[in-house]
Amino acid sequence: MKIRDRIYRVVGGLLLLTTLLSGCGVAAPLALAQKDTAASTIRIYAPATPSSVPVLLAAEQMDEADVTIFTDHAQAHTLFLRGDVDMLVTGLSVGVEFFAQGVPVQVVNSYVAGLTYLVTHDQQVETIADLRGHQVVLPFEGSPIEQVTRYFVEASGLTWGEDVVPTYSPFPSSVELLRAGKVDVVALPEPFVSQVSGLPSVNVVLSYEDAWNALTDSTGGYPQVGVFVLESWAMEHGAEIEAFNRELENAVTIIQQDPEVAFATAQSVMQFPAEILTAALARTSFAPRSGAELEQIVRNYYNEIGEPLDDTHQPFFYRP
Repeated sequence: MKIRDRIYRVVGGLLLLTTLLSGCGVAAPLALAQKDTAASTIRIYAPATPSSVPVLLAAEQMDEADVTIFTDHAQAHTLFLRGDVDMLVTGLSVGVEFFAQGVPVQVVNSYVAGLTYLVTHDQQVETIADLRGHQVVLPFEGSPIEQVTRYFVEASGLTWGEDVVPTYSPFPSSVELLRAGKVDVVALPEPFVSQVSGLPSVNVVLSYEDAWNALTDSTGGYPQVGVFVLESWAMEHGAEIEAFNRELENAVTIIQQDPEVAFATAQSVMQFPAEILTAALARTSFAPRSGAELEQIVRNYYNEIGEPLDDTHQPFFYRP
């Protein structure tokens, strides 16, 4: 059954949460976009960003899959950790941190290679080296965006915390501060970039994907968003994981070849203005990887930023 033909509901209110490993606090109430599910249904939680469009398209082709689009990462993480969610789509470093804390989590796919940009307000900044003497607003300490921003800064010969000083603000708040001219430099993912692009004195100056490619002499960006499962669930659902990975690859092809189909699916679930969603999809790069290729690109990424994953991380990578 197609996603757009299903019956959806929006549920407000907060769950009683633990903040285990969330690192980002409690934000807006969880926004559900799903039908009533049977026990056999694969429950997929994905964030309310354009990066989730391939997940929506993949789920359309899997009658047993339902997607919940969430706005509160802490809630979604908690539901996943207690087993109420089968597949969680979130930042790659979140899954790595789960594993480091002893959670038996596995990554089954990473499919986003670029969605983050450096945005300035009335500043002459064109390169990372131009950030000397600036503060950079990031979502929270230890976030995936901070991880790679620090790598860019140090690779440019600057000292993190001295030449470039991080400050922290959630994305929605950062957007409002940028609009008001109260911050100079912000690292933002889509769709927040498209929400501020074109505003007076606001400039989108740097693609993180392009910066990564230039520094590493590569062309494929870096793994940013992962699809995670618990090991116990993976042991019993290998066929479903493989089917999801195949459909995710097909979904990326659809986005590239027929973006109108992707747009229609996304707009039916995500409450973004059409022009914002269109621009955000155009600025997001997709590259699904799984199996041995996934392990290689993830290990290469962590080696490059100076935080290599040792042999104890082998169980983190799902293998059929």
